[in-house]
Amino acid sequence: MRIFAATVKARTRREQGGFTLVELMVVLAIMALAATAVVLTIPGEERTVRSEADRLAARLAAARDVAVIEGRSVAVNFAPSGYGFERRISGEWQPLPGRAFEQRNWPGDVRFSAGNGQGAARILFDRVGISPTPQAMVLTGGDAREIVRVSATGEVSRGQ
Repeated sequence: MRIFAATVKARTRREQGGFTLVELMVVLAIMALAATAVVLTIPGEERTVRSEADRLAARLAAARDVAVIEGRSVAVNFAPSGYGFERRISGEWQPLPGRAFEQRNWPGDVRFSAGNGQGAARILFDRVGISPTPQAMVLTGGDAREIVRVSATGEVSRGQ
């Protein structure tokens, strides 16, 4: 019977509940990893400016391609609030159709300035894709700064 009594005593200790220190440390480590993942996925100012510069460069290159494909002049109008695309049809400027060419406002934490130091700019692409108005657009936000350039040959590039 004595063996039975020792077994009952051991059971009551386990049934008391609670966590060991090792179990608590494992849970804390998992929570730390999850918190790190969340913090790393939150877009910061640098990431926002970079993604907006990428988007702008892609849209400018697409506008140049539309000018070549359609054989019409395409313009991009920049303002401190955003930018939009137009094409010249029958001597008039009309909005360029398509979801990719809709008017876009700058995100709240991104500021725009033209390379000429003015708050507004206009870039033209002629029917062969050449730009008679080469420019550099500067996007800033916090400490982040990105430049999107359009050369006289119509080449769109991005860099700091």
